[in-house]
Amino acid sequence: MAVGDSNLFFNRDTKVYAVQYTGSATANVWQLPVLNGYSFSQSTNSSQVTLNEMASATGNSRRGQVSFNDSLAPAEWSFDLYARPTLSTVVRAPEELLWHSMLSETVMYPAAGQAAGFAITSATIAGGILTATFTAAAPTGGTYFKVGDSITVSGLSAATGTTGASGTFVVTAATANSVSYAVPATVSGTVTATSAKAVSATFATTANELDFFAASSNKTKLGTFDLYFVLGASKHTGTADTYTASDTTTIYKIANCCVNEATVNFEIDGITTISFSGMGTAISELASWTFTGAVQNPDQSVSTTHTLFTTGVTSTTNMIRNRLTSLNIVGTNPGINGGSAKTYGVTLTGGSITISNNMTFLTPESLGVVNTPLGHVTGTRSVSGSFTCYADELTNGSIDLYQDLLTATNLITNKHQLQFFVGGKASATHPSSPGIMFDLGQCHLEIPTVNIDDVIGFEVNFTALPTTISGTDELTKIRYVS
Repeated sequence: MAVGDSNLFFNRDTKVYAVQYTGSATANVWQLPVLNGYSFSQSTNSSQVTLNEMASATGNSRRGQVSFNDSLAPAEWSFDLYARPTLSTVVRAPEELLWHSMLSETVMYPAAGQAAGFAITSATIAGGILTATFTAAAPTGGTYFKVGDSITVSGLSAATGTTGASGTFVVTAATANSVSYAVPATVSGTVTATSAKAVSATFATTANELDFFAASSNKTKLGTFDLYFVLGASKHTGTADTYTASDTTTIYKIANCCVNEATVNFEIDGITTISFSGMGTAISELASWTFTGAVQNPDQSVSTTHTLFTTGVTSTTNMIRNRLTSLNIVGTNPGINGGSAKTYGVTLTGGSITISNNMTFLTPESLGVVNTPLGHVTGTRSVSGSFTCYADELTNGSIDLYQDLLTATNLITNKHQLQFFVGGKASATHPSSPGIMFDLGQCHLEIPTVNIDDVIGFEVNFTALPTTISGTDELTKIRYVS
């Protein structure tokens, strides 16, 4: 074949997909409209053995070395996407799987009514454990919830201790068609189900908003999925739902991916963009890949039914303008402002929020082989960021915030609720349409840095903290409005 552009790949022709298996033979597929600057790679961990000896009787000294590949490092990936809340009966977003996987170990079931709740037909109590049975079971090999998940149950009442059968609980056991949780000792007897359901504490969506929560994120591992980078996909001319490797198409798969970090930047003249990054176990090249329907791909052991989601991928009316972003700051420390809460009016000039799981990968250290990564484990969850604003003498403006933080010498940790309304504020609980609200219930603010520029301003760094060190409410809510 002659050398030319027919066997070269251009950045703009790539398409990216995320696949999450919901059972042993079912999978959901999301097309991710990534921006220029995506990357993925995998390297090796190697070691060297060197010789270091004195001269022999003949005056020679061996000075050689040998290199060994010990293991494959985890595959690393990163890309940016525009935030795109989109109304499709309920509010959805192309990046919804990434947020869900970052905050939960459970599988996302957008087509199974997960956000509205899984209907319960009946329930029984034995030994202080209530077991509820679902109307529709999860796909074979899958479960709707994981042990340790936080769930909200409604519509169940017991003969004794009536209301104790419903409420918010922690899952103790889960199967494809049931979930179990501990109830108070006062709850017993026959359980009646009236329009009963169990709702995930990770996300909820209605025709008005799409919410993500961190309530079920205290796990040693979180949600995983496979990423497919199809180089040359936009020039694909074959079967609509099948990519085949050729001179113009190359397919790479990163298996068992996890989301380690997400950063949202509020550049004043930009479109709201989210930078996601994470890791996976291995990169492989595929001969072909079919992403819809019931198929058996070369990298699968059984035929799998794929359901494709492309909601919001091609629309531009769902993009968010950063210039409209506003910030609500409420100081809640009893040691600031004479013991009362104080709301500051600060107009932003920029800022960012970073959410990180601080993940690491476990890799065996067996001799004689090149070891491969087993999977991830979570580290400390951190939510932090910064915002910039002009120095403003308005009442309860940025200068008052600066002064209050300077004089709060009796506080080891100050407490401020930060609500970022990216794209504008419609109400105290909702951003404008389209928009995103990041609700950080308790933040420790550092004393602002004074930026001396044409217009003097401040830069404030913050760290969101849970109510207790074992809690998950430092990230109270991420709310999308379409």
